[in-house]
Amino acid sequence: MARNTVAPLDTLRTIVAGPARSRRWWLRLVARLTGTGLGLVVLAGALFAWLVSLRPDVPAARRLAQQELALVLEANERVVARTWAARRAWWDGFRETYGILALTDRRVIFVGIPPRELVSPDRGPQEFVVLQLPVEGGLTGTARRVDLGTAAGLELRHDDRRLVFASADPVATTQLLATIAGRRGQERAADSLAAAARDYERRVAAREVWHVVAPGDALSSIAARYGTTEERLVAWNRLATTRIRIGQRLLVKPATPRTATAGAS
Repeated sequence: MARNTVAPLDTLRTIVAGPARSRRWWLRLVARLTGTGLGLVVLAGALFAWLVSLRPDVPAARRLAQQELALVLEANERVVARTWAARRAWWDGFRETYGILALTDRRVIFVGIPPRELVSPDRGPQEFVVLQLPVEGGLTGTARRVDLGTAAGLELRHDDRRLVFASADPVATTQLLATIAGRRGQERAADSLAAAARDYERRVAAREVWHVVAPGDALSSIAARYGTTEERLVAWNRLATTRIRIGQRLLVKPATPRTATAGAS
C-alpha cells in the first residue's frame, strides 16, 4: 500500500497554521528528540547536510568566474596576478561567495559566484558579485586570518575602502600580495623622485640670476629678456645711469626669501 509523503515545508506550514493542540504535540516531540543523544545526532547530521548543500560548486564557480572576468576586463587591461578567493558577508548568512581575485595594471577586481538562496535554490540567470579597488594612489595588501581566525586570507585597502577575502590558493595569494607590495614600492620610489625633482625646481627657481653684458646688449633688451624692468635692474645693481659696459655682471633676478633664509642659516 502506497504511503503518502508530506514535504517538510508543508509539514511546517501545517504545524504553524494548525490548531494549538497540534502545535503543542509537535513541539513536545521536538523537545523529546533534542533531549536525547540520538535526536541531537540526527539534528546535527541534518544541519551538516543542509550546510554542505549550500556550498558552492567550486569547479563550476571557477569556470563561470573566469568567463565573467574576461568580459569585465577593459580593452588592453592586463592581468598581472590572480588567485582563487572567497568572501563571507553577513547579509548572506556568512555563507561563501567563491570566485577569482585578479590584480591588473589598473585595478584589483574580484568576480564571485554568490551562494544559493536559502528558500529557493533554483535561480534564473547566473548572478555575479563584482568588487574592485584602483591600484593607483596607495593600494596595500596584507596577509591575515579571516572568518574569525579560522582561515588564511588577505586584506586589501585603498584610502578608506577595505576588502577581506579568504584564500583558496595560498601560493597564488602570496604572489599576488608580493606583486602589490612591489608595485607599492615602485610608486613610493617614483613619488620620492618626483618630490625631489619638484624641490630642485623650486630651489633653482628661487636662486638669484646674473647676466654678463655681451656686445649689442642694452639695459632695456636685458630687462625684456628676463621679464623685468629697467628701473628694477638699476635698483638691484645700484647703477648710477642706464649705461652698461661689455663684460659687466648684472643681477637680473634676486633670490627669493626662502633661498636667502636657507643660505643665511
